[in-house]
Amino acid sequence: MVRCFCGLLLVLGVALSDCPSGCCCPRPGALVLCESLGLRSLPRSVPLSTSVLSMARNQLCDVDHLLLPFSGLQELSLSHNQLPHFPKGLPPSLEALQLQENRITYLTAGSLRQLGNLTRLDLEDNRIRVIQPGAFAGLSKLRVLSLKGNRLLSLPLSLPPSLTHLDLSSNCISALDLQSLANLVNLQVLKINSNCLRSVPESAFESLPRLRTVELADNLWVCECDILYLYRWLLDGRLRLATDLVCTAPLHLARRLLLTLSVMAICPRMLRPNNTVPLNSTAVSAGGLQNHRMHAETRAKLAAVQPRPTTPGRLPRCSTLAAERKPSPTDELTQAPRANRVRLQSRLSPTQMALEELSYEDCLSLHSSPTPTIPAEGPPEDPRCTDNSTSYRPAGNYTASELTSPVLPTNKAGFLPATAPGPVRLPEPTIVTALLAVLCVLVAFVLLAVLLVLKKLLHRNQRVAPAQLS
Repeated sequence: MVRCFCGLLLVLGVALSDCPSGCCCPRPGALVLCESLGLRSLPRSVPLSTSVLSMARNQLCDVDHLLLPFSGLQELSLSHNQLPHFPKGLPPSLEALQLQENRITYLTAGSLRQLGNLTRLDLEDNRIRVIQPGAFAGLSKLRVLSLKGNRLLSLPLSLPPSLTHLDLSSNCISALDLQSLANLVNLQVLKINSNCLRSVPESAFESLPRLRTVELADNLWVCECDILYLYRWLLDGRLRLATDLVCTAPLHLARRLLLTLSVMAICPRMLRPNNTVPLNSTAVSAGGLQNHRMHAETRAKLAAVQPRPTTPGRLPRCSTLAAERKPSPTDELTQAPRANRVRLQSRLSPTQMALEELSYEDCLSLHSSPTPTIPAEGPPEDPRCTDNSTSYRPAGNYTASELTSPVLPTNKAGFLPATAPGPVRLPEPTIVTALLAVLCVLVAFVLLAVLLVLKKLLHRNQRVAPAQLS
């Protein structure tokens, strides 16, 4: 029934009050998808009773106060548009808001004040540089916050304690603020990889009792005394998967895995010449040294693990403000096969209305009507962060030879390891046998030919000799 009704709406154009022209409405009046239509303004025929609305991949520049009449709106997607700032006048009923890949540059203290019911906020791949203190203070129900791929230099202040997932990866953060982390008592997942972190302050993760996943790779780790807290914290087994933290300094430890190093290698001044008594008992405790001895076998195993292959020509992200946009899943969906249509129909239950699970292409695949035509003029290509733009090389991608030698040969650029010749591939045993057989046959033919020639010469000599005697 859903498939037939949606097809009738698009083909016959009836019930325009329930579904705007060109949009797809699997549940008219509740779920409305108006994606990739080149719209510059909100359609006037969107029902006010809509609870899930997607205006993704259009050319919207201003939606301030236009969505306030939708008092029952729970999920809203304005991603992949051209919004220059956080939308104003959004309905307080919103529970999920997607604003990724717009042109937002800042968040003020009052931008989100009215969104007290918000549980998920996605601001990925914008241009946010400044977040005023208290911008998230009123979001007491916010659980998932993504600020990935922006231009932040520090952690936002006054983050709500209700957060369980926080994504700050691919920014320019150079230090972890203990005050910002202190209130996140419910945080379970923290992603702060691909930033400019050099060390972690003492007791940074002690205030996060429920933390179970931390992503710290691709930072500018300085493997000196200040990193001993993170070193001991990882060896305690609290983060078993963080084995790809690579040192960028000092020079003699560059490109070495942090967990393969010893305390003496990281901080030589912490030990006396006899290597037994710590000079500063507050900095390195006896328990930390005991942990170091207990995990010697673990470090040996890590040293034998070959990291991911390097990607040439990549620099740390903090030297640039550009981030590579990832393709959206909707770009890969053109036509859903018949087997997928049953799966899509089963996801249209009244209890499941997440925009992450149903895209515009999924909706159109429920019927056989043609996809609405997109205007020839699309949104201009946004050269995101072209200033000082350059790709970077992840700090965790090095070969096994680079990890075992402190000084490596480099190419002309000075920061990439010289390419080592690959292993010589030996011929297969069957090929060697065949070559030997052919060689033996050729030798036999040569010997046979020599014998025939000698035989002819001997026979000729026997015929000539009697004639000379006579």
